[in-house]
Amino acid sequence: MTVSEQFARVIVDVPGLPELDYKVPAEQLLAVGDIVMVPVGRQQKAGIVTGLRPWTDIENKRLRSVSAVRFGIPPLSSEWLSLTRFASHYYCRTWGEVAIPALPTFFRKKPGVRYQSSLEKIRTLPAPEKNPAPAPALDLNPEQKDAIAAILTAKGFQTWLLFGVTGSGKTEIYLQVMRRVLEQSPQNQVLLLVPEINLTPQLEERVRSHFADESVVVLNSDLPDAQRARSWLAVHEGRARILVGTRMAALASFRQLALIVVDEEHDLSYKGGDGARYSARDLSVKRAQSLGIPVILGSATPSLESWSRARSGSYRLLTLSHKAVSKAEPPRLRLVDTRTLKKGEVLSEEVKEAIGATLQKHEQVLVYINRRGFSPVLMCPSCGWKSACPHCSAFMVFHKDTRSLVCHHCGYTQRVPARCPGCGAADILPVGIGTQRIEEEIGKLWPDARRLRIDRDNFKTKRSTDKAFQDVHEGKVDILIGTQMIAKGHDFKKVSLVVILNIDSQLISTDVRARERAFATMMQVSGRAGRAGLKSEVLVETAFPDDEIFTFLAHQDYQGFADQMLKIRKRDGAPPFVYQALLTSEQKELPQALELLRHAVETGLEIQSKLPDGGGVAIYDPVPMTIVKVANRNRAQLLIEGRTHRELLQFLRAWVQVIGPCSGGALTLEVDPQRY
Repeated sequence: MTVSEQFARVIVDVPGLPELDYKVPAEQLLAVGDIVMVPVGRQQKAGIVTGLRPWTDIENKRLRSVSAVRFGIPPLSSEWLSLTRFASHYYCRTWGEVAIPALPTFFRKKPGVRYQSSLEKIRTLPAPEKNPAPAPALDLNPEQKDAIAAILTAKGFQTWLLFGVTGSGKTEIYLQVMRRVLEQSPQNQVLLLVPEINLTPQLEERVRSHFADESVVVLNSDLPDAQRARSWLAVHEGRARILVGTRMAALASFRQLALIVVDEEHDLSYKGGDGARYSARDLSVKRAQSLGIPVILGSATPSLESWSRARSGSYRLLTLSHKAVSKAEPPRLRLVDTRTLKKGEVLSEEVKEAIGATLQKHEQVLVYINRRGFSPVLMCPSCGWKSACPHCSAFMVFHKDTRSLVCHHCGYTQRVPARCPGCGAADILPVGIGTQRIEEEIGKLWPDARRLRIDRDNFKTKRSTDKAFQDVHEGKVDILIGTQMIAKGHDFKKVSLVVILNIDSQLISTDVRARERAFATMMQVSGRAGRAGLKSEVLVETAFPDDEIFTFLAHQDYQGFADQMLKIRKRDGAPPFVYQALLTSEQKELPQALELLRHAVETGLEIQSKLPDGGGVAIYDPVPMTIVKVANRNRAQLLIEGRTHRELLQFLRAWVQVIGPCSGGALTLEVDPQRY
């Protein structure tokens, strides 16, 4: 080994692979944090240099060399490397499985001859948009002023839970604090997280109007690769000071991050459903702690985990109990007992009368139902045949506009049969209601009303979705029908009536978090009404009008509801009073999936036997998942609970060392699962 030799430690996105050693060619100058291309088996893969040293434990002649280096951009910072390493430990993944997917696709490809020119094009960032009509200054109420003062006077790291009723002006607080933080230093940067892509345009426009002289960039999965790379690089190099993004933005690389804001912190979209399955909200809190900066978690319906931490004092609670518009009043709640509905009736008489009265006042109506399609199933009344998916343990949804049956789990589509496949009967009837059926019924009842349905079936692109919401804001729509896409974050000034349908499926669900989500959904949807001071009303169709959840909803009493739910969770030993992980298996046949999990249980019990008090961990029996088969793969799950985070993670790390990589394929491990 000569004095000039150098060896690089590199992470790659391969399950089970630790840091690997590579030779550094003599002509290459590497730094920790550089993005490189390295040979892995017969493939070339993107990697990140995590260390450099003049020696290696591997026999020199067996080592391969770094193939290429992504010169032209600054190395990834030690802060970013520490964050991704922490996430890999916490979520029981290899470091590369977290870090490499966090890079835009452009920086994961092998650099060719045109790389430098492409990089310069990507580096070109449009000048800040000069707003000819800057956003008017808003009058802040005392609660808003107190919240801003509390955040700005505190020093260093602090997690602020900004709990405010819908329409209380949380966004204005974000903007005011962001401005003050940016004014503190010309290098300071801010991250503003939003849960869903369709919320980005409205908030982005408001941020741009508020910061007309700053470079504001956006990062979400709906952007083209080049635009995603442009935004990421602008933040990485410090040329953009404000990043507005969805979950992926939590792992963006900043030059000097000084504030993190997580809007709608309770939202499920912040928890990944594939890959490392990290929580963007939780990683944001950890990142803020490491950097010694404030993080604001905002919501009208905080997650019970965050609410519990606020109640215990680990989070600082800021409460906005009044709407920002002084004349705005909470909507009046009215329950409609669906047990009195006639057979086949889609909308109750009370709902019809309320919609008609609202239209006469030239105000807008919002109808919420979290179910796409015309009806969730077709059924033959003669033999009982149902439109089951041949590839999943689920029914195919009837889409009347295309005369098709679609599985919303695997995507399988087929034409609606002319006759019953079971008995040949001509009458096949839709059962249940979805957004399309509501739209059709409303069209029959109010043919002259301008109606618009917004769901993933008819609005699949960012541009079309943005245009649809713009039409609503401009008053070009009388009746808006939709799913979760319309439920939160939108400031509809002219909506005075909200109708909520099909909420009962959440009230009777066995999911431990179902009632929490049902209440949050109803609060969020209700919050779309009366935002500009219009007298408003919310109608909920339910077969359980005596359920106590509606008493809390009528008084907009999230605090009472959350405190009650925490008592129940503590009594039942459920999150946030225990810590969980979920091991799932997918196999061609269900017995194979269950057997694989049983073997994992045996291994886990062996590890437990060597730990004091069983390591503080409980391992439950493997069971089939609620929807067993998806895309011809049968699924089973195994729940693990720990008394503390530390005990659970200590067990999981030892367990994974024995059962092997758990990141897709035969086994997948998810820490802090949101559904099971």
